[in-house]
Amino acid sequence: MKLGDYKTRYQDLQNSLQEGFLNSTIAVEGFVLARANGVDELLKDIWQGFDMPNQISLIAVGGYGRSELHIYSDIDLLILIPNDSHQTHQEKISQFLTFLWDVGLEVGHATRDIKDCVRVIDDLTIVTNLLESRLIVGLDSALDKMKSVIKASDWSSQSFLVEKQKEQRTRHAKFSDTAYNLEPNIKESPGGLRDIQTVAWVAKWYFGVNTLFDLVKAKYLSNDEYELLKTSQLFLWRVRFSLHIVASRREDRLAFQYQKQVADMLGYIDGDSMAVERFMKDYYQTVTKVSRLNDILLQLLEDKVINTQYLNSQFRISYGYIHANHDQVFSQNPSAFIEVFLLISKHNYVRGISAGTLRQMQDNLDLIDQNYYKKRNNNRLFIELLQQNQGVNKALKLMNRYGILEHYIPAFGKIVGLMQYDLFHAFTVDQHTLFVIRNLRRFFVNEFAHEFSLCSEISKNIKKPELLFLAGFFHDIAKGRGGDHAKLGMQDAQVFCKSHQLNIDDTSLVVGLVEKHLLMSSVAQKQDIDDPVVIKYFCDEVGSLEFLEYLYLLTVADIRATKDDLWNDWKDALLKKLFRHAKQYMGSDRETLLSNSQRINNNKQALIEACVAQGFEIEFVRKILEQLPKDYYLRYELDDILWHLSLQFSNNALPITISSKISESNVVDIFVLCDNFKGLFFNLVSVVERAGLDIVDAKILTTKDNKAYNTISILKDKNLEGLDLHQLISKALSNPKVDVARPQLNHSHRYFDNKTHISLSEKKKWNLTKLEINTLDRVGVLSNIAYVLYEMDISLINARVSTMGERVEDVFFVNNINNKPLDKLQQSSLKIALEERL
Repeated sequence: MKLGDYKTRYQDLQNSLQEGFLNSTIAVEGFVLARANGVDELLKDIWQGFDMPNQISLIAVGGYGRSELHIYSDIDLLILIPNDSHQTHQEKISQFLTFLWDVGLEVGHATRDIKDCVRVIDDLTIVTNLLESRLIVGLDSALDKMKSVIKASDWSSQSFLVEKQKEQRTRHAKFSDTAYNLEPNIKESPGGLRDIQTVAWVAKWYFGVNTLFDLVKAKYLSNDEYELLKTSQLFLWRVRFSLHIVASRREDRLAFQYQKQVADMLGYIDGDSMAVERFMKDYYQTVTKVSRLNDILLQLLEDKVINTQYLNSQFRISYGYIHANHDQVFSQNPSAFIEVFLLISKHNYVRGISAGTLRQMQDNLDLIDQNYYKKRNNNRLFIELLQQNQGVNKALKLMNRYGILEHYIPAFGKIVGLMQYDLFHAFTVDQHTLFVIRNLRRFFVNEFAHEFSLCSEISKNIKKPELLFLAGFFHDIAKGRGGDHAKLGMQDAQVFCKSHQLNIDDTSLVVGLVEKHLLMSSVAQKQDIDDPVVIKYFCDEVGSLEFLEYLYLLTVADIRATKDDLWNDWKDALLKKLFRHAKQYMGSDRETLLSNSQRINNNKQALIEACVAQGFEIEFVRKILEQLPKDYYLRYELDDILWHLSLQFSNNALPITISSKISESNVVDIFVLCDNFKGLFFNLVSVVERAGLDIVDAKILTTKDNKAYNTISILKDKNLEGLDLHQLISKALSNPKVDVARPQLNHSHRYFDNKTHISLSEKKKWNLTKLEINTLDRVGVLSNIAYVLYEMDISLINARVSTMGERVEDVFFVNNINNKPLDKLQQSSLKIALEERL
């Protein structure tokens, strides 16, 4: 048969498998086996066509060795040759393998003799592959000899188990030890197919079985556990087979761009919730069940139990795991469902809960009914758990894994596995919640005091940390229900606090924190926190210094738990500044609120005194200050003004003065002073954006003699290394552009809400219009906004840029050519122009 015939035959196999699967995804097990069988027959015929010597054997290994081939899975082969015959057979084997690739088979291969197998048998990956090998063509005796190498190796049952557990822990760590990433790897993530295979590998070593059902016969799996494992495997197979088809290649990462198509292929349809959200919730619930069972089954294989410590009449610690002392612990005393986790927090060296105890818990979960949380003893145990000085996060994480939290607090069950189909959140809601509590706990641990020194300092004033943890637990508990999740969550928190008999003050604190958990972040990032009116508003909302301290800790923990790259030095600095301003205001006479004119006069006086102290020529200083508008003294700190003056003193003759420094907010402030001209700001911003730098703040000011004071604040970035940004800015402003490239959507953005939301309002106090824009974060967004303002003769006075995941929430203060707020017609025209541009 010619190459073209084999190509056609293989393509026909692939096409028939795809067509069959699309007609009946539920039959995925048959298609996985059918591809393995089809490839078997194809390889046998090609092998015979090459007239390969009888002493060479073709062996399937890995997933192919298990006869599990998804539609684009690699075909892993071992070609076993007689000892010391590599050169003899090298050319023919190379031709055979090349032919396979030409046919279209994606082959992973190794050519070894028995000596080679002996030499590499210490490699865990290789011994695992050889463990599940099967003969395609060749000598049974050769396969037997190869398997005898495994038996004669230094691998023992114990060492194989220990190394597999270590391998699994390392693999899980790559995914932050959570199955709840929003773009999970269905093969390698916790609870994925590899966790099922790990159980099978270890069990095969112990019991010498070939199938999952054989483990029931070996009394390693119960019938219910077998059904759960088999059902979970088939679900993940359906997802993986669909994912391969959607991606048209081998793909294990369930990326956003594939999720909707996979959901559609598997028959999910939109209803009360989006089809993709329902599909992903099923996925997360499946991998959670696999993780639970993986814990149970791997622990059952630990062959010795040492160092037993009896904790009380119900539990003991053996070999690092908590065990129930008898098989009626939970049925006789349902409070033990919480007590076991309290014991874990008290004995932080405990690795987890024993397999037998986990089974007993799972079999009795229905005892945690709607009245369970009303029992005083259960309430006491849960609150006591939150009050522990260690192990709280670990205990809650395990309570979530084993389904206790969702039973104890039904509202929490609604967010288990709940994803938010957006570009802002990186984790499911329940996982984000546990990460928030983890972050809060670290503020109270001396070992981590260096991470967030202010948080650690504040934590020493927190009299009841458990109230803070409860606020973290409930802050997002109402996500996914529609409506204001903070208001709804506040109601859930109220019910919980009442049932757990918290006093009025403690309840008010927890409920208030849940209701206002977004307040500090919003004010810090969207408002002028140097404005006393803003500080007064914020403090009136907060009410007390105690509430302020709790809210600050919750805000920092919340932002850091949303997405790895969401937290940065700028957000850190803004929140610290707001906290300190508010604390200072609360400690002063709140009735005394300085007017802007009083603030300006005070700042001017302080500036003159500082200039004298630093030896500036006062006449030179006065001449410059006369040209500056009054709000200059409100928008810049004293150190910044002195910086500006020193630059003008030393560079007075230069047409463009450019300088930069690290600000107190730990960002890079770039100050540009030159003659003002139309389009200056959008040209300046364009340079910074093209350099790949992130702008977080901008101050724009024009003097009476038409000088432009522009300050751009950017995040510190490795892109600054070796970059002469001053030269780039000078060149751009010397030859200004009259247009700017429109921002382009990233590939992944197409699958999400990419609408731009714009609102305008008048700020009478400042005689300005406030422009708020929420849009996808793309290169060129800010320069395009600035370009629209330039085109419409609208002056930009101040800008605050805030990145929220893959979206930006920008706030601008602008006025028209007459230095007045925009009228209704101008607002409407601006909104239309921005929507069209973005």
